Amino acid sequence: MNSQVNILQGIMEKQFIPYIQPVVDAETERLIGGEVLMRWRKSDKEILTPEKFLQEAECTGLIIRMTCDLLEDIMDKMLPLFINKKICYKFHIAININPGLLNNSAFISKCINFMNGFPEKKMILILE
Repeated sequence: MNSQVNILQGIMEKQFIPYIQPVVDAETERLIGGEVLMRWRKSDKEILTPEKFLQEAECTGLIIRMTCDLLEDIMDKMLPLFINKKICYKFHIAININPGLLNNSAFISKCINFMNGFPEKKMILILE
């Protein structure tokens, strides 16, 4: 199987997952945000870092779907924390993106839905 097919299978099986690296305010020691790191948890439980799949995903355009799915996954995980007041006001999530995504209407729409999906729009989305 070629890598494009493998990546597509990984997308369909929701194997691309967010790892959220915490950002803590040094003064207050409060959790104020997180940086999202995409990982590929393959069916055999092997975890791959982006250097193993990112170039192929970008070349084939699959990165768009992967990034949109990642935003959905983050929202599913973070929204209950906001609702239960486990996360502070103006919490931020930073995600590294391919610059080409900024011209993609599906991605822009997904970002807007992400921001509007949190109570009182308390989530700040940082695209790097």
